[in-house]
Amino acid sequence: MSSFSVISKKDRLKLGILIVVIIHIGFFYGFWRVKAGQIGNKVVELDIYGDTTTGGFSYYEAMSDGNCLDVVSEQVPKPALKMEDPAKALAAAATSAASVSSAASSQQAIEPFEPQLPIQPARSPKCKKPSSLPDGYKKLGVNGFVGLEINIDRNGNVMRGEIDRTSGFPDLDEAALKQVVETWTFEPCKKGDQAIVCKQLVKFRWKDAK
Repeated sequence: MSSFSVISKKDRLKLGILIVVIIHIGFFYGFWRVKAGQIGNKVVELDIYGDTTTGGFSYYEAMSDGNCLDVVSEQVPKPALKMEDPAKALAAAATSAASVSSAASSQQAIEPFEPQLPIQPARSPKCKKPSSLPDGYKKLGVNGFVGLEINIDRNGNVMRGEIDRTSGFPDLDEAALKQVVETWTFEPCKKGDQAIVCKQLVKFRWKDAK
């Protein structure tokens, strides 16, 4: 006599329903965890304007007195990269080319050695004339600011700009952009000793003159 008992049709139906319920519970639990960000690839949003992530982000305060503006913080120019001796670099390039193909190396000219100089950010802004503080500027509070993206020419003049991060007050955003574009000049961006056109992000706010 067999020791195995045959499951009745009613019990099989109950078991099937239980399995389906368990599967659905597992599905919805997994879906909830994905939506909650507990599993799967997490997207990390980096606030480039945050105090701990900027690494010397340029931050300026505008005033209505004769000083016109104040530097809260400014990007630190990067040191020039220590480059390998040009003669050694050329020799290494020639050796590498010859090892790949002697025929190809005989037809190709070795590029002159040109060190890649870092771009130094624009600095030390000055204003052509003091601007009055806009109405309601105190709405920004102690920590509020406007993030601006500005284009600076070789003479340090601001050619144009746009609002990169709103303060939450459109009228103050536009006032900040207008003030920087129309009245500010910078020491231009440089590559080595050469002034260049560049694009730069800055933080901007107003404050009362002391």
